[in-house]
Amino acid sequence: MRTITRPVRGAAGDTIHVDEFGPPDGRPVLVHAGSPGSRRIYRPDAELASECGLRLVSYDRPGYHGRPRQEGRRIGDAATDVRRIADALGIDRLGVWGLSGGGSHALACAALLPDLVTGAAVFASFAPYGSPGLDFCGDWPPEYRHEVDQFFTDRAAARANWRHDAERLYANTSEPEGWLARWGDAAGTDEAHSHAQAAHLAAEVRDTLTDGDDGWWDDWTAALTPWGCDLTMTTVPVQLWHGGRDRAVPVSNARWLAENVPGIVAHISADEDHTDVEHNNRTAAYTWLAGLD
Repeated sequence: MRTITRPVRGAAGDTIHVDEFGPPDGRPVLVHAGSPGSRRIYRPDAELASECGLRLVSYDRPGYHGRPRQEGRRIGDAATDVRRIADALGIDRLGVWGLSGGGSHALACAALLPDLVTGAAVFASFAPYGSPGLDFCGDWPPEYRHEVDQFFTDRAAARANWRHDAERLYANTSEPEGWLARWGDAAGTDEAHSHAQAAHLAAEVRDTLTDGDDGWWDDWTAALTPWGCDLTMTTVPVQLWHGGRDRAVPVSNARWLAENVPGIVAHISADEDHTDVEHNNRTAAYTWLAGLD
């Protein structure tokens, strides 16, 4: 089975490149990539989804993988892309899937597109910044908290620092060896920390940062500003997985989502982290999505 790439016209007149993998008659699941992330799907994940009767559909958000930037885009704007993709592919119902920065976009689609979305499988997602009762930064160290504060107090300096971090990330992780070094003792201990996974992530870094970091910065801006949707009004099923050892997205975000998204089923484990939470629970998530009407 091979990946099929199709062009879809975006609302701004741009081209959205969409990838499909799986049986044509499989239940479609639209994948929102992490941040930074492209439409590239890890083949073992796509093959497992296919075995569960699913057809994965993925796309590039604005600013990534050659797609023009849409400055000022909101998290909720992803719903417009998803609607256009579904219409172009003749899909009238689909599931959504999102990891990390993609999780927020999946949640927004669940809230905004109840006639289209059957359910959302979300892993290690942020909650909307500034929501009452949310400790967005959780157990982050002071330098991460400073990054959030600086976004609001000195946007120009925050942007310059973000660009510097993107350059460093590209230098360190655009090849598989960089990811293996980043994982330390965990490298090679399971599939989530395997060389194959490292090669996939390195390719995603090259997809998304070779031509600059605007897409990544716009994801961060969208995460810290109003999302353009109200998650507390969600009416479709949502399942959330988050690891207590996650250092990229504090687990306090998962706890807020568990308390404020109606009907959500939250799985918060003590021993999973940002790297393995999706891998460890993908079979359960695929099976659940395959059973939704």
